[in-house]
Amino acid sequence: MAEIRPNSSLAKTSWRIRAAGYTLMLFLSLSMLEGLSYVYLRIVEGYDGTHLMTYEFDDYKNIRLTPNYKNSRGIYHNAQGFRRSLDTPMEKDDQTYRIFIMGGSTAYGLQSLSAYGQKEYSVIRNDETIDHYLEQYLQGKLHHKRIEVINAAITSHFSHHHLIYLNQEILKYHPDMVIFVDGFNDYYPYTKGFDQFRDYASQVRAHRFMDEPTVGAWASYTGWWLFRKSHFIHVAGKTLRPVWLSIRSIGGRRTVIDVEASLRNLRVNAENNFVKIVERNALILKYENVVPVFTLQPEIVFQQHKVFTKMEKQIFNEMADHWEVNFVEFKNKARPIVTDYLVRATAGSGALFFDLTDVFDGMTEDALTDYCHLTPMGNKWLAEYLGGKILPIIREQTKLPAG
Repeated sequence: MAEIRPNSSLAKTSWRIRAAGYTLMLFLSLSMLEGLSYVYLRIVEGYDGTHLMTYEFDDYKNIRLTPNYKNSRGIYHNAQGFRRSLDTPMEKDDQTYRIFIMGGSTAYGLQSLSAYGQKEYSVIRNDETIDHYLEQYLQGKLHHKRIEVINAAITSHFSHHHLIYLNQEILKYHPDMVIFVDGFNDYYPYTKGFDQFRDYASQVRAHRFMDEPTVGAWASYTGWWLFRKSHFIHVAGKTLRPVWLSIRSIGGRRTVIDVEASLRNLRVNAENNFVKIVERNALILKYENVVPVFTLQPEIVFQQHKVFTKMEKQIFNEMADHWEVNFVEFKNKARPIVTDYLVRATAGSGALFFDLTDVFDGMTEDALTDYCHLTPMGNKWLAEYLGGKILPIIREQTKLPAG
């Protein structure tokens, strides 16, 4: 009996049909996931359909706020890339007193990054930030001037980024005063040989993409590109990141800080890094006839007069139990060292300095949403405290009467 062989042309046709079918199914599935993710972002997260990210690439300081970013939950950037609903013209009239606030995520008004604060403080709106409350406070006191307080803070920025940003953009807008709200990002590094021009958060991505090409760098860039371009990958990435971090931490040991050695490193790092940058920022502003104001931001680990709420106690314990061993002790011993450096650096360069690390005395509501970011009420409390400090300077500068 003759052997029956399958028709080779039919087999090839069948394989092609299956391949085309699988490809079509994959395409339709991904398209559906992309569409559902788009709808989710629009409805749940306030996505405007255009801007997935609050920040974008900058030629000189790596990142800047995305101009014209809009989020229906209450976050807006103007066309100039400041966190402000109204556009900021470069020129200003004689009746306008213009203040810029610079700093990192606390000054920007970032949401809570703690599991305990996420439910209530997942968004800090434009009308709940330090700049909003400071403008409101000062305008109520200075009726003969139009007060503008413009939020130029950028998340993850260090003090040397301010040095760049001042010369790159801020001075073009003719500020009368610049207030720096800093501390957490670059005032407390305790590793030996720290260099803030090299060891800052957002440089990691640039280093990975501009250094020797590797498979890991290619995969990382591809993932980052998809995260910025695909609604599905964006949602999946944000959702899975905490899970991935938890998995990576399993079995890992917490770093133990040698407090005394770290304090010695801190002194060297301070003198080689932020102290010089504070002095340079102050001297540039003084040369431009702008009042420089430096502040040291509050943090939940600091010993302070505020009686913590239930949520703040949970956040404090979260840090004490999960961050580096001895972190709380180190930060409290480091605070007076950093404060002393700032007092001397600002006095020597003719700038003003205000310590904001213990400004919530008497406040019964939540002030902090995590390790250093503030609630709306915390922002208001801090803004009014700071407003009371700078009000006499503004009155003197504008020759306005008290009262």
